[in-house]
Amino acid sequence: MRKRALVVGALTVGLLAVSGPSPASANLMWCVSDPPIPVVTPGGHNLMVNNMIYLSPADKHKAKLITGEAGVAPNGRGGTLITVNLSIPATIHGAYIVSSNYRYRVSNAADGSGGRVVTLTLDVPTS
Repeated sequence: MRKRALVVGALTVGLLAVSGPSPASANLMWCVSDPPIPVVTPGGHNLMVNNMIYLSPADKHKAKLITGEAGVAPNGRGGTLITVNLSIPATIHGAYIVSSNYRYRVSNAADGSGGRVVTLTLDVPTS
């Protein structure tokens, strides 16, 4: 019985060695949560704009070079239009950015290449 288990184990190891390595998946994107940007609406409400930045794994060490700012203006319907500007350095090949406000469940997304400013707008229902 012991010989049989040893032979089966040796055959299994031999088959695995002959078959070669199995394919493995790699991370296609790297996600970075940029620090939230606080804004104050024209009506005096404090809101946070959260930015998720998706980069290629080769650019993940450059994520701290991305800078952002946000401005507010009335939207003309009693709400606030938040404009988010994120500057992507020229050394980053490309990024996918999602800006959102979790309180009012509004978000906007865009692609951006290195060396440009990505502008996103969020329309929140409060002033």
